[in-house]
Amino acid sequence: MVSAATAFGVGVIVLVHTAIAAVGARYFRITLKTRWGSVLYTIVLTPVVYVATTLAFGVLGFGAGAFENAGTLIGVTWVFPFFLGWSVDIFWIPPPEAYEDSPKPANDQ
Repeated sequence: MVSAATAFGVGVIVLVHTAIAAVGARYFRITLKTRWGSVLYTIVLTPVVYVATTLAFGVLGFGAGAFENAGTLIGVTWVFPFFLGWSVDIFWIPPPEAYEDSPKPANDQ
């Protein structure tokens, strides 16, 4: 049985990883000109950030002992937040093209 503190730690990890995926996907969609470039950068670089945050959370003791095998750990703390964050960026945040017609500041003219 998992304690409340361990469940809270796993929840924090999932929320932080979801935010990282959403912000990373948005950043690559805005800065890169091609659709495939943003997809590839998101798929490759987001897990690199996950490694650093997972190590940091492990040192702090968040979610320690919550999972019996590594597959469940990766699925719950990496795969689920990755696709949840990516879907937040794609489906709920307006596309970057919607902001191109916004008014420019007066000092940029």
